[in-house]
Amino acid sequence: MSITSTLSPPVSRERLLSALASDPPRLDLAALAIATLNRPELDASAYLHTLDALAARVQLEMERHTGHGEVLAGLTALRHVLADIEGFRGNEDDYQAPENSFLDQVLERKVGLPITLSVVYLEVARRAGIPLYGVPFPGHFLVACSAGDHKLVVDPYHGGEILTEEGCKELLERVAPQLRFNPSMLAPAPVELITYRMLSNLRRVYLERDESERGLAVVDLLLMLAPNHPGELRTRAALLANLGAYRAALKDVERCLELSPEAPDRDRLELTARELRERAELLN
Repeated sequence: MSITSTLSPPVSRERLLSALASDPPRLDLAALAIATLNRPELDASAYLHTLDALAARVQLEMERHTGHGEVLAGLTALRHVLADIEGFRGNEDDYQAPENSFLDQVLERKVGLPITLSVVYLEVARRAGIPLYGVPFPGHFLVACSAGDHKLVVDPYHGGEILTEEGCKELLERVAPQLRFNPSMLAPAPVELITYRMLSNLRRVYLERDESERGLAVVDLLLMLAPNHPGELRTRAALLANLGAYRAALKDVERCLELSPEAPDRDRLELTARELRERAELLN
């Protein structure tokens, strides 16, 4: 079968590559490139304008808090505009909805996942001159900035709540109780990592909903970012096989064997490869 229609749309690939090739990489454009998986005709300029307008309001608000210190004034203004006035918040009613992963939908509906809400905070902050950075906290993305010898951590999902280190420990106990808090968990995340994590969230949602074709389009983008990722290659191979694209699936399985000749599941991979060859031959 032809798999062209089930892979990521060219517009998504092209926009994502362009966003990450920028110097520095553009998180807003990368997030909007992901959104084209849902809306291929998406007009990115409209949503960039929305971010610009929000930042202008934050800058006006910052002038009212100049006595609180530059960093704290920026954070106070940012969360006041985005959380208090605009009402951006976590989508606790429908956390697994795919729309929570698309920046255009989050800007329109003002609800989303921790990571997409963090993208809103990061991009509005960047435009307003606030030195905010993304934090790939386990199970719950956050944002933060340095204030002297300590960090101010913000949780966009919970109304822009400012977290102390103790607050971060409590959050970790809720979202990943098997882990022990380490300050390294608050290290900055580069744009490429944020993008990958956004796509990983979306892939999980689609696969849990058994939307194989949509999931395949996301995995295709993940492999564009990490071409030799063994887990993603296995996932794409399984999805392609389920859709009857046996030759394409075989190519990914053979790549897995080539990359990891000592893989623990080598016997299973070799068996899968034989089965895919037999099915592909039956199509001739």
